[in-house]
Amino acid sequence: MEREETVSVEVRSLPTADMPVVAARFANEWNGACLPEADYLQALEGSDQVGLLVLAWSAGGNVWLLGPKIIAEATKTRTIVRALLSEANRRIEQRGATFAQVLLNPAQTVEAGWYTECGYDKTIALEFLLRMITENTPSEVDSLPARCGSIGYAAEHHDRFLNIFAASYLESPDCAILGGIGEPENVLADYRGGGFFDPKLWRLLQVAGEDVGCLLLRHQCDEASLEMVYLGILPRYRARGLGNWATSLAITEAKRLGCRRLTVAVDATNTAACRLYARWGFNCFAHKTAQIRTFGDE
Repeated sequence: MEREETVSVEVRSLPTADMPVVAARFANEWNGACLPEADYLQALEGSDQVGLLVLAWSAGGNVWLLGPKIIAEATKTRTIVRALLSEANRRIEQRGATFAQVLLNPAQTVEAGWYTECGYDKTIALEFLLRMITENTPSEVDSLPARCGSIGYAAEHHDRFLNIFAASYLESPDCAILGGIGEPENVLADYRGGGFFDPKLWRLLQVAGEDVGCLLLRHQCDEASLEMVYLGILPRYRARGLGNWATSLAITEAKRLGCRRLTVAVDATNTAACRLYARWGFNCFAHKTAQIRTFGDE
């Protein structure tokens, strides 16, 4: 068992002047993008900085944790981690967030143990999928359900998007443990966040004029990449080819925008979605585990 020295660790906010340097250290964990509103925590032993943790707040009021990064010998690690995550949890509760999460690589078993000990005990195995886009990439489907159509997002359609988004989670195997966690309004706010929101890329899917699902896309202009943030179909309309059609819409949009890549993250246990994306030529480029802690119901 890891031997641990008795150490006194204090956690404070990082001075503003030091934030850009720390943000750069965490850039790979945030896909190279600029961090949103964030709290930068540093663990100090005396005047020595021994650990770092970032809380990146989402537009919907929830939080991603980045780190921790330990700057000390191994015998102090557990004490530093506990101090950082304890202060993080205190701030999250103070802000009234519904849940917090961290994305880890499967090889990060030590870090996973740290988070589990601090209450991050809900896990989702995620596959990150990629489809390269060229002029010759097919986007037409062989057959469509009758009278398919879609409308873009607008303020007057917000409640319709919200209702369909919430209803499409019902009986869905995708990230099932998130069912009931967080208000749909806040989740949609998260999806709109990040500086990439384009209302034309949010589509309300319809059959014969009835709202049956939604496709939420996000264009990452700097990376010439289009992300399928969310695809959901009402339970009674599943297994009718609508997911196939929605994926074709995403590919068509990627071509229109001149994107080289179309990406999507999917729950590895959602076999229907995995089969759908495999048919369209998506390949897995990364495996991640999301560890989640809920707040407010404990």
